[in-house]
Amino acid sequence: MKEITIDLLRHGDVAAGTKLLGNTDEPLSTLGWQQIHSTISNKEISWNKIISSPLQRCSAFAEQIADKFSLPLLLNEQFQEMNFGQWDGQLFTDLYSGDDTEQLFQFMRDPNSTSPPEGESYIEFELRVMAAWQTLLTSLHEQQIQHCLLVTHGGVIRTILSNVLGFPSNNIFRLEVPYACMSRIKQYEDYPPRLVFHGGEL
Repeated sequence: MKEITIDLLRHGDVAAGTKLLGNTDEPLSTLGWQQIHSTISNKEISWNKIISSPLQRCSAFAEQIADKFSLPLLLNEQFQEMNFGQWDGQLFTDLYSGDDTEQLFQFMRDPNSTSPPEGESYIEFELRVMAAWQTLLTSLHEQQIQHCLLVTHGGVIRTILSNVLGFPSNNIFRLEVPYACMSRIKQYEDYPPRLVFHGGEL
């Protein structure tokens, strides 16, 4: 069994502006397209497969790259962003001045301590993402796919990296994941995955 490589790519800037976007489905802005293309422009593409969140801020780019390089693409809803319930899709300016401001700040300090109203708890989100991640690792080994691109969201990437690095999930917001951020993880056989770089280049 050979070593596998998974590149995690966050989507670019979103046309909706400064909103808290979880399940809310908004397209990339013009800037977002520029950001995400600049991450891979003039780089040698060696991916054998692409996995993407089905939300269009991820899937539109994934579909474009899959078509351009004739790569298999799988949309996986388990890699969607967290469902923020009543907060989902709201402007941050409104959230920071609304009735739930303190609850939102508490969530950002420690996502395990409170949950978005009518949304996912962080524990539920983490279980969903990590189950999908383990299934992905297993399938890549079974299919002998050496290099995979996962186009997804900031919360998903933070959760995966926190588990790979073994740091407490209540500290996930200490990990910066900007738009169009690329991270690379490698795994050999049954050994634990390891982070090769975060916020780097192909």
